[in-house]
Amino acid sequence: MIGIRKNEYPSKKTVNLIIHEKTISSPTRAIPVFLGFLAVLALFVKFGVMVPLDRMYAAQAALGQVQSELDGYIQYNRDYDEVRERYSQYFSDYLNEDEAVLQDRLEVLNLLEERVMNRADIESISIRGNVCRMVITELPLYQVSAIVEDLEESPLVQYISVSTASTEKRADDEAAQSQQSVSADLTITLTGGTS
Repeated sequence: MIGIRKNEYPSKKTVNLIIHEKTISSPTRAIPVFLGFLAVLALFVKFGVMVPLDRMYAAQAALGQVQSELDGYIQYNRDYDEVRERYSQYFSDYLNEDEAVLQDRLEVLNLLEERVMNRADIESISIRGNVCRMVITELPLYQVSAIVEDLEESPLVQYISVSTASTEKRADDEAAQSQQSVSADLTITLTGGTS
């Protein structure tokens, strides 16, 4: 059976108020906690505030130095437009628009010297605008073809047209005809120059 409990009340009738509660407000605990807080605060101020500020001041000083150098260069080049105008009277700005788009003649002559003169006799060269006409003589037809192929590899050349004329008549067989000397008239169309 289930027993019924009697209502029992606590028997202690007094409260002990003398118990000393340990809190953080005691000086023996508060001082080390306060010192620890100050240490954390000092580390935060040092690495979270002072180091970034020092970096910012150093960057501002470097910027100031570079800005002063830039100001000096701007001051030094103040008369650039006047000097450029005087310079252009003597160098490359004297060309009109039509002449400025033409290929540089020295580059064209260097190209012909490097790729043609060591293989064939050049009878004549004329350059008008961006068209170069050249007559080469006394070489077999297969060498004319090799010279044209070599010239077309250059970025200065847009395209080449060739007309040939036989300079002497030989035997009728193909081997002899391939060795037959010809005179070739090459018309070389050059690419546009830099303006």
